[in-house]
Amino acid sequence: MRRSFRSLTRVLPRAATVAMLSALALTSAACQEDSVCTDAGGVRVCGEIGTQLYNVNLSANPIEWPPVAVQNGELVVARGQELLRIGKNGSLTPIGSSNAALTVPSADENGNLYLMAGGNAQASVQALSGSDMAKARWTQQLSGAPVGTPPSMSADTVYAATTNWGSNATLYALDRQSGAIRFTRSDASPAAVLADGSIRYLSGSRGIDSMWGSQLGGQPLFGSLVAEDSSGKVLWTYAFPQGVVDFAPGPKGETYAVTGGDHVLQRVSVAGQIDWTFKPDCTDCTVAAAPTVTRDVVYFPVWEKRVEPIDPLYAIDAATGQKRWVFDGFSTKKTDFSPGKYLAPGSAGVQPIDTFSTLHHPAGRPVVAQDGTLFISTDGAVTALDRNGQLLGIALYDAAAGEVSLNTGFMATPTTWIMPGVRPSPVLSPEGTLYVWDGATLRAFKADKKATNDAWVAPFGTTRNDGRLPQ
Repeated sequence: MRRSFRSLTRVLPRAATVAMLSALALTSAACQEDSVCTDAGGVRVCGEIGTQLYNVNLSANPIEWPPVAVQNGELVVARGQELLRIGKNGSLTPIGSSNAALTVPSADENGNLYLMAGGNAQASVQALSGSDMAKARWTQQLSGAPVGTPPSMSADTVYAATTNWGSNATLYALDRQSGAIRFTRSDASPAAVLADGSIRYLSGSRGIDSMWGSQLGGQPLFGSLVAEDSSGKVLWTYAFPQGVVDFAPGPKGETYAVTGGDHVLQRVSVAGQIDWTFKPDCTDCTVAAAPTVTRDVVYFPVWEKRVEPIDPLYAIDAATGQKRWVFDGFSTKKTDFSPGKYLAPGSAGVQPIDTFSTLHHPAGRPVVAQDGTLFISTDGAVTALDRNGQLLGIALYDAAAGEVSLNTGFMATPTTWIMPGVRPSPVLSPEGTLYVWDGATLRAFKADKKATNDAWVAPFGTTRNDGRLPQ
């Protein structure tokens, strides 16, 4: 249900990136004039994105998992066997370490942490009092290895998933107070928790999805979507003819599932019936991942299979499945004076200048603020859109990431590269701080826009990474 993005392998040499240089023009409607842009810490902020607060350099020992936003304005991240706290000013403080590699931490409504750890074999879940690793309330050992998702939770149950790296996956339901195993489900994915305490998960392993496998080295393909009530009673099961690879719950009890094979998005009703099916209308496109879900609109990235894909962000109506709008990113331009370039005889008006135009495509799923503002990772940047898909602002930190066109003018041929610009979804904290991370660097912006309280933000639900719809 989680791994959702591909890596693009054709890379513009870094020497060319460094050479691109002296002048930068942002060609978006919100950011046409230099007067609306500020530069600090290697980031250009334009339009309505918020004030940059700090950068945390983690390149010496990158973080692999997304941070969890706790209620006091701080972050907690797992890095190998170490748990770290990132303060309001970007300070980095070790909290403690475990005897096994940690995966994504999650937090409950009271700020208590739940950690999943383990390598290729024995997994465990540990419940901490606050963020102090010396105050574990309980620890539960599980069979199999973690699948790289945080524990999700309802009011009285913690759900954790493991795998044996073969055809078998297990979903554990643990008592939230004691950690005791309440029940297990074989051949099951991680679970998502709805507002009424019922859960949704995928079941029935069918191997690896062909398209996802080629892009990501293997994505589990399941046969069915299962709904259970809070006691573990199966409410219904819906079997997908081509299988299912990803899903996200909706606030009205519905579920949005990405199918195997053709990768369309289907809405499954609260009763377990298909309401509608959506297939992107761009050339040779498939739905890339389960969406960010609000009450009225769902948002998700799309992949194109052509050599130089566009990979836009789609917004569709939650009730009808009709397309509302598509966002394909913003563009920047750079110019470079090239003194070694030869001019044609009599071409006094021709300037020895290289022009680089970069289209920064959406690279993930957005987080949603209470006023409807979307924050989405685009290649080399984080972008703010309004509810109608119009650009409000950007924070650009890698001007060369994206679809780069080099037009050198005289005696040259335009060339295009695709930069590896994939970025995880940003995190919008309860108090309105926006965090953007790529493993090596964590960037914080004072957006002053609180996260919406009725949206499932893929891949882990809320800013607490707790795998459930906001209550």
